[in-house]
Amino acid sequence: MFRTLSLSKDGETTVPKSFSGPIGTQVSKCEKLPVVNSKSNECEISEIEREILSKHQQYLLDISYAVKSGSSPEDSSVREPGSLSHSRWFTMANRVLRLYLSIENTTDEHKILVSINPKSYVPVWFHIKKSKYFTNGREHVFEVIKSSRFLPENLLKVIDPVIQRNAFFAHPGNVLLGMIVDKRDHIGELGFRRIIKARNLASKRKSIRSFQPPKINFPATYCIEMIHWNNITLSPPPLLRKFSNQEIWSKVQSGGTATEWNFDKFPYLTQAMGTMCEASNRGITKSRRFQFQRDGFIRTTLLSRSSMPSFSSKYYFKVPKETEGK
Repeated sequence: MFRTLSLSKDGETTVPKSFSGPIGTQVSKCEKLPVVNSKSNECEISEIEREILSKHQQYLLDISYAVKSGSSPEDSSVREPGSLSHSRWFTMANRVLRLYLSIENTTDEHKILVSINPKSYVPVWFHIKKSKYFTNGREHVFEVIKSSRFLPENLLKVIDPVIQRNAFFAHPGNVLLGMIVDKRDHIGELGFRRIIKARNLASKRKSIRSFQPPKINFPATYCIEMIHWNNITLSPPPLLRKFSNQEIWSKVQSGGTATEWNFDKFPYLTQAMGTMCEASNRGITKSRRFQFQRDGFIRTTLLSRSSMPSFSSKYYFKVPKETEGK
């Protein structure tokens, strides 16, 4: 969403690390500009443990608070917002906000890109970062929709197709899985009834199940309402295939959590895929001359991260379990 909005307001990209518009040109050197106090922006940024964030993620959190309050921390002028790259729009957000703290007369286009960050992009990103289960995905899709409604109609026409195209967590199967672990009893029961209905329909269907994002109901007031349930083809979630109707109902009645359903075995795709892509990119870069080394580098990196998700010094070093005693 932020990428599409940025391209629409500031022009297309050029080479891999530069932009054609005035904002994109300025953000490339924004960290060298002096910091000035800016006008505050109303927004809600969730609390999150800094220990689970990388250096550039902590930068986004801090600079978002600075934009929210209108006053900049003393170290804003010396901290590094991250390299500029079309494959890292996260650091582009850092730079857009950093530039905002250095310019007194901001253009309307820049104000729009600044406002979408603390009001939508940043809160949703940190909610995703804190989530452990994919069953929260439906809530994040809805949060993207809800938090972006402040934009004018002409810009909603730009970003809504992007939300629609990427709304895989709004698929009925994913929404149903989220409903049966919902803490509210009536939502869990409603999810169970719809799963039974989906199973009955699937038993009569001869065609192959097609996994496509459903048409989104953007005016929805709650996440389960963002699907037009009467106009979709229901299919039972494959993850529940081994459970009988009675077993599902028993877990719903007892308030079964995502862990009790063993949903924790399936990592939240948004974070897991990002980790895998980052490790793959580093493997390709560092092992460019020797292709046979790439697989080993990627696997070793992922194994190390499973033992040490984060550490700030050698004190926290742990030997990966698979290498102990070797």
